[in-house]
Amino acid sequence: MPEEKMITTRGLIDSDIGPLRRFTGVLDSMPEEATSYGEGEAARPGTRVSLNNKDIEVIEAIEPYQFPIYTISLSLSNRKKSMWGVLSEGPQGQKQVGFNNVADQQYTAEQLDSTNPAYVKPKDRLDIKQCIGKRIGYVMCDGEEGRPAMPLLFDGRANEDRPRACWTVYSIEGVGVAGGQGMSPMDKAMNLLDGKTLADFNAAALADAQVRGDAALLQAISKPVSAPDSFANTMVTAGKFAKDDQEVYHKV
Repeated sequence: MPEEKMITTRGLIDSDIGPLRRFTGVLDSMPEEATSYGEGEAARPGTRVSLNNKDIEVIEAIEPYQFPIYTISLSLSNRKKSMWGVLSEGPQGQKQVGFNNVADQQYTAEQLDSTNPAYVKPKDRLDIKQCIGKRIGYVMCDGEEGRPAMPLLFDGRANEDRPRACWTVYSIEGVGVAGGQGMSPMDKAMNLLDGKTLADFNAAALADAQVRGDAALLQAISKPVSAPDSFANTMVTAGKFAKDDQEVYHKV
């Protein structure tokens, strides 16, 4: 007799984004496939890229995911307001995520200053094809559980910009070094948490190279707010922080 499924209005998912919301994986390959968009005379050629990740570590998911691999498939585009653009540079105004923003954390202020002789041009900086074999952290931009806000992307069917959940990058293996200024990554994370909401803290922590250089700390910070062993919850449980009525954390 087939198992009866419970009828519920809760826990719905977007069919095109799958159950994962935050994970890390070793970028194994990036095959490209020619495709086309539209029909008839309006059809235009395009390219679809599959980011194949192996040895994945699931950090957040809305339902169990037991497989060791995961593929993010999206259309190649040179537009910032596209799914490829969000993966590359994060949602507009959110400089703490996006492959390029994370990769650029390894360069000095002088190397990022176009008026400085030490300037490194964007075309000469770390690019995603150079990260095959590296572990990359991906997060879904959906505005839930402290994750980045959902960006506005053009919807051809509606002929207007609409919010759309899509993937971006929050960490790259080898980028960011622990230590510096005599402060441990843990101390730095605690300083960042003080006086912030969880969403503001996550944005600041993921943008900090020192915090990102500590894999265990980064994993604790990346856990959802509902996880008892998330960084913020651990700080509250240990009596080091308290949360006020506005959901702002303060050192005790």
